[in-house]
Amino acid sequence: MRKGHTTLIWTMVALLVPALAVAGCGKSKKKSTAASTLDVTVSESGKSAKYSVPSSVKGGLVRVTIANHGKAPHAAQLVRLEGNHTVQDALKIINSQSNNTKVPNWIHGEGGVGAAPPGAPVSATVVLPAGKYFVADLGGPGSSGPPGYAEFTVTSGPSGSLPSTPTTITAANPSKDKYKWEVSGSLKSGASDLTFVSKGKNTIHFIGAFRLNGNASKEQVIKALKSNGKPPSFVDTSSFANTAVLDSGKSDVTPFRFSKPGKYVLFCPLSDRDGRKPHFEEGLLTTVDVK
Repeated sequence: MRKGHTTLIWTMVALLVPALAVAGCGKSKKKSTAASTLDVTVSESGKSAKYSVPSSVKGGLVRVTIANHGKAPHAAQLVRLEGNHTVQDALKIINSQSNNTKVPNWIHGEGGVGAAPPGAPVSATVVLPAGKYFVADLGGPGSSGPPGYAEFTVTSGPSGSLPSTPTTITAANPSKDKYKWEVSGSLKSGASDLTFVSKGKNTIHFIGAFRLNGNASKEQVIKALKSNGKPPSFVDTSSFANTAVLDSGKSDVTPFRFSKPGKYVLFCPLSDRDGRKPHFEEGLLTTVDVK
């Protein structure tokens, strides 16, 4: 979830509004016939966003659709809570700016939509176990006030199979504290759906991406991701895109938009739940060509 290493990332997200204004949602090759639906509606009131969801939804395979009626992009991050913990308990940890904040095992990233522009609805397909949930605007640029959220309950349902997509991006974990991106299928500019697979033990991931202006070394990119200042000139701030956060051991189908062709950096700024190094320092940093 949101950690202190992500300062540059949220600076780039705040510059994302013009790019998202023309973003759409791609389609998977085939739709699931068994998915239940979770409709998320977002409106704005002053500096805050208001989220509305049904009080209960059948779990298993779920199609999540966010309709953003505001003027800025908003996320639909799904979070599952265990025990008697509250949303405020979770937000206190998630929004911490400390670099070594530990994410306890009672907070689960269950995917969703990383950012939805105003206008046309945007959808993702997830697999949700039964439990106590909230959907929130975590880390997004949509408001300068506290993150908007809404609570709901998920009841048991059939898991089903995720719809197929032409591209899969996997946060692989070949050994302890070592990660790498594995990309199957081609990466093309524009909006499309992709399958995100989150691997590892007791960890969380998301896919972040930005286009490079010219060339930059791995060391330069890592330094930029850890910085607190203005993004360097090699970062195309209009191209930033990200998924929602997903627990290890889970997969979802998520909308993703590469704004234009070029060389992109894929990265994950999150750390394992024990609060150690960000994953971009443990292998989840690579460059890919987008056609």
